[in-house]
Amino acid sequence: MKFVDEATIDIAAGNGGAGCASFRREKFIPFGGPDGGDGGRGGSVYAVADRNLNTLIDYRYARRHEARNGEAGRGSDQFGAAAEDIILRMPVGTIVRDLETDEVIAELLEPDVPVLLAKGGDGGFGNLHFKTSTNRAPRQKTPGWPGEVKKVKLELRVLADVGLLGQPNAGKSTLIAAVSNARPKIADYPFTTLYPNLGVVRVGPEKSFVIADIPGLIEGAAEGAGLGHQFLRHLQRTRVLLHVVDLAPFNPDVDPVAEAKAIVKELQKYDQMLYEKPRWLVLNKLDMVPAEEREARVKDFIKRFKWKGPVFEISALTREGCETLIRSIYDHVAAIKAPPPEDADVRFDEPVPEAPKAFQETRATRAAKAKALKLAKEAAAVQAEASESAPAKPAVKAAAAKPAAKSGAKPAAKPATKSAKAKKAEKAEKAPERDPRFDPAS
Repeated sequence: MKFVDEATIDIAAGNGGAGCASFRREKFIPFGGPDGGDGGRGGSVYAVADRNLNTLIDYRYARRHEARNGEAGRGSDQFGAAAEDIILRMPVGTIVRDLETDEVIAELLEPDVPVLLAKGGDGGFGNLHFKTSTNRAPRQKTPGWPGEVKKVKLELRVLADVGLLGQPNAGKSTLIAAVSNARPKIADYPFTTLYPNLGVVRVGPEKSFVIADIPGLIEGAAEGAGLGHQFLRHLQRTRVLLHVVDLAPFNPDVDPVAEAKAIVKELQKYDQMLYEKPRWLVLNKLDMVPAEEREARVKDFIKRFKWKGPVFEISALTREGCETLIRSIYDHVAAIKAPPPEDADVRFDEPVPEAPKAFQETRATRAAKAKALKLAKEAAAVQAEASESAPAKPAVKAAAAKPAAKSGAKPAAKPATKSAKAKKAEKAEKAPERDPRFDPAS
């Protein structure tokens, strides 16, 4: 199947149906009134991402997509039927732009989630809609509203975690075939890869990532040399780029460092954000370099290329070093995908004090309150009586003391005894105990 990642289509939503102006005509009902219904809504155009599609080839040849119009209203209070919506299924990662304004209408990143592209027109009003107490025979009706018509551009950017970048014949297709189940075309001539290939790399149970291979770049790709840089858009959603370099080129006059610098320059010309993405250096075809020369050649390349990032030495043909590479990639991708740890809620760390129980008044508490009130009244009465008889008591005591002084006899000390009434008064003077729960907060 031919790979198509760009297409321009016309979409048109349906118009709303017109309203109806009608009156009841039944026998023996001379003033039946209006019965014209409203028109139906026109069909809308939706886009849905489908994970089973990987190309826009269907929209290269089907350029016009138009929804049906809504039905017109009819008499006897009959409203028009709404038209069916049409759904355009596209690959995951498709960007839908308005061709005239270049505005992004939708970006399909989640499968099976419908996105509205063009809204259908609403139906018109029939004369039943205009009936009032003063306008009993309305003859007004309105036509349906027109649906939206747009010319949109579809652009596919594949969803991948890792992207392969490099010169033609650098071994990118061999690498993706070695680490995944993808089977791209592999040959001994440049530009074997003509469209992006996707492969799923399995690292372990429930551990995988997606890798994308795009056609090779050469110097001058920004000006259209080779296949140009049109396929670089497929690397804009990746999390890390693997710059694959052929360390043993077939032509001895070719300098790998110059080729690698040309790739970096073309990347910067195309998109600064893509140039600033994390990039790892993968030195390929080490099986074609003698074992005693490998270390010196790798050090010489890194020194002249002035590279300070991660470096991996592999041979995609013999799969030497591929296991270390894919495990490092998975750790990097998983760390980016992992959600940030949530802050612990301190409310559940410290013990929460129990709320005081609500005070409920019972028969016993009411009796205690009444008793305390009664004692307080009795104490007040005793105190009032004592204050009235207080001045007469000293004179009586003095008169009683005189005979004792004359006789010279010492008065006998009597034990002080309190009457029951005094005890009650003393008990009433004490403040009753209060429940601390009802004290006002300090």
